[in-house]
Amino acid sequence: MFSIPDLPWSAAEPAGGPGVVLVTRLQLRRLRDVPAFFRTSLAIRRQVARSPGARSLQLRAQPLARTFTTVSWWDDDAAVRAFARAEPHRGAMRAWRPRLSGFLNVALPGAEGTVPTVAATLPRAVAADRA
Repeated sequence: MFSIPDLPWSAAEPAGGPGVVLVTRLQLRRLRDVPAFFRTSLAIRRQVARSPGARSLQLRAQPLARTFTTVSWWDDDAAVRAFARAEPHRGAMRAWRPRLSGFLNVALPGAEGTVPTVAATLPRAVAADRA
């Protein structure tokens, strides 16, 4: 299946400690929504890069599968909540929720000094969601 190469971002000097890893996977109902959702995803990626407490983000876009996955690493739960309540993330979730056919959102403990990736973290998140 065609996918765009993962788009990573990492803070220049992330805080110490394990932090919190947030895995989010969204699946769109319609293929024609993919370009607009991808633009929204890039705007939210920029938001992460300037958010206090953000350590890293990896975005995986699989356009033909209508699936977008992010793995983000944060200092703590408070940083995650502040990000989620701020624009453009807040408005995007409200606008896109009716057009999603699937949604996974799982928080996992991080590992100090190890930047999480979609490949390594998504299977753990799926297993945790099923448990």
